[in-house]
Amino acid sequence: MQTQAPSYAVRPPKRIGGSLSLDFVNTEAWRGDVPQRGERLTSYGELALWAGHLGIVDRAGARLLAQEAALRPEAAAAVLATALRLRGALGRILTAPAAAASEDLAVLNAVLARAPTRTGLAPAKGGFAWTMTDTDPLEQPLWPVVWDAAELLVSGRAERVGSCSDPDCAWVFLDTSRNRSRRWCSMADCGNRHKARRHYERSRAS
Repeated sequence: MQTQAPSYAVRPPKRIGGSLSLDFVNTEAWRGDVPQRGERLTSYGELALWAGHLGIVDRAGARLLAQEAALRPEAAAAVLATALRLRGALGRILTAPAAAASEDLAVLNAVLARAPTRTGLAPAKGGFAWTMTDTDPLEQPLWPVVWDAAELLVSGRAERVGSCSDPDCAWVFLDTSRNRSRRWCSMADCGNRHKARRHYERSRAS
C-alpha cells in the first residue's frame, strides 16, 4: 500500500540524483520498502510542478501545463500513466543496464519516438533554447527525462548509477566519486540515520 507524500507545491523535490532521469526515478519515495512507498506524482499537476522545480519549464510554463491538463483531463491522465510506466522502466534500466528488458526499452523508446526533433537554437530568457517540431505539450515534462536517460545509456555513464545503501530507500544517483565509494542518497538523510542507528546499537551492546 502506497502512502501519499506532500505536494511539490509544499515540499519541493530533492535533487540528489546528479542526473535528470535519476531525479525522475526518485519521485517515488522509499522505493525499496513496498508498504511505505510514497507516491509524489499523484496527478498531472504534480508532474507539472516537478518539471517546474527541475527547470524543464519555468513557473509560467508549469501553470500553462496545468491549465492544458484541466482542459484535456483524459489526455493528461494518459500522460501521467505513461510517466509512471516510464519511471518504473527507467528505474530498472538505469540500475542494471546490462540486463535491460526489452519491455522496458520499448517503454523508453516509445516516449523517445514521440519527443520533438530539436532543429536549432533561438534566443530565450537567460540564454538560448532549442527550437523544436510541434508535439503534444502535455508530454513536455518527459522529453528531457528520456533524452537524459538515453545519453546516460549510450555514453556508458549508466554504469556509474548507484543505489542508496538503505534498502528501504533505494533512491538512485550518479556516483561520480573516483573509486565509486558513494553509499547514500544523502549523508544528511539516510547516511545520518544509519550513523544514529549504529550509535544506538553500540550503546545498547555496551
